[in-house]
Amino acid sequence: MKAIRCLVIAVVIIGCASLMIGKASPVPKRDINAVLRDHDRELLSIPNVTGVYVGATKENDPCLKVMLRRKPAKKDPAIPKEIEGYSVVTEVTGEIRPLK
Repeated sequence: MKAIRCLVIAVVIIGCASLMIGKASPVPKRDINAVLRDHDRELLSIPNVTGVYVGATKENDPCLKVMLRRKPAKKDPAIPKEIEGYSVVTEVTGEIRPLK
């Protein structure tokens, strides 16, 4: 009986902790900068993508930002919504060119 009571208490504590965190999904395992470094060429090879960087979501969570030349057309390849547990957020910035 004592073991069952301890088990119930442990389950309640774990459940409350996950509610306090606000997320049931696991924390990404790798540093976001390493994830960007490993996927930047892949993202930059997608037509209409002009840049990528580490940013933050509206909820202030780290994410991968993808800058687009123009609003995506239906024929454009899809940008992934998530990479290695991090959200991918797109934004239309226009053409990005180096200054002369």
